Amino acid sequence: MADEGNVKTPLDALQDTRSRLKEMEHYSQTNIEKLAALWLDVSEHKEQKQYEKMVDEVLKRQNQFQESITPLIEAYEKEIARLKADTA
Repeated sequence: MADEGNVKTPLDALQDTRSRLKEMEHYSQTNIEKLAALWLDVSEHKEQKQYEKMVDEVLKRQNQFQESITPLIEAYEKEIARLKADTA
């Protein structure tokens, strides 16, 4: 038998999803910083020069993810604010 006290409201579900998205955004930003440092390392070493373009491509894709997740989080925040205003 399900515990009715643990049923999430639509607002709770939105907040949970937003929290997960923000966590992904945080890790994405960390990945960007690490990839930028890696790109510098690769570009400075002759023996790794052939990988520079590949690392650059990964960095670009991570930046695209970062640019895509930000408006998604903002959309969730807008909906959360709307639901809070409706229940106030």
